Amino acid sequence: MPEAIRLKLYQQLPNYRKPSSFTVKESYPMPPYSSVIGMIHFACGFTQYHDMKISIQGKYASEISDGATMYSFGIKYDPSRHQLKVDNGKGEYDGVTRAFKYSHLLTDVELCIHIMPKDKEDLETIFNGLKYPEDYISLGRREDIVRVDDVSIINLEEMDTDYEEYYSRYSAYLPTDYISEMDLTLKDVTGTIYKLPKVFEITKKGRRWKEVVSAMYLPADKTIADSVAENENVFFDSEEKVPVFFA
Repeated sequence: MPEAIRLKLYQQLPNYRKPSSFTVKESYPMPPYSSVIGMIHFACGFTQYHDMKISIQGKYASEISDGATMYSFGIKYDPSRHQLKVDNGKGEYDGVTRAFKYSHLLTDVELCIHIMPKDKEDLETIFNGLKYPEDYISLGRREDIVRVDDVSIINLEEMDTDYEEYYSRYSAYLPTDYISEMDLTLKDVTGTIYKLPKVFEITKKGRRWKEVVSAMYLPADKTIADSVAENENVFFDSEEKVPVFFA
């Protein structure tokens, strides 16, 4: 049975910003894979990328809008477009744009995350990093502090045929690869499909997404076809009684 780390988190009012949202900072219903991987790397003090598979499940109570004054930096000062200016330390001024914007916040978020590092030696390192971080860890924005309710190393099992009895506990990201592997079509499964970032690399032109996962957000009140229990890539957390979909 494969080993994995189960991480249970709570957040009061996080925002998992969609990259394409600007006027209103919209939020994904759960954090994308890249945010979770970044949190893990920060907690463990990793300075280079450590390959790992991630499964993300969770739930939240409601969604609210929060207004705040936002400041944008990094562009050369132009008095016709900027309200403020700051010295950039190079004898010039950068412009500051000030605007009132809204952010979508999720309330009372509970997350159940499973982590399976490619290198088995990373298992204990990640476990200790999440259990005893040197600094506070956050997920989403830096101010979105997490409360760590549980960090455990567990053994995953093959899927149980009684999975439907338990599946409604959490919503989940279901990679669309699973759907094709199960001889299903998108008509057989109901949910919103997101292109979720997972791994990036730094190039001369800046950050470039190296790996993006197409995943369906499967609401908690939905179930999927019986053939999921026969898929060798679907595991089962017998303590939490939830299936685990790694990406």
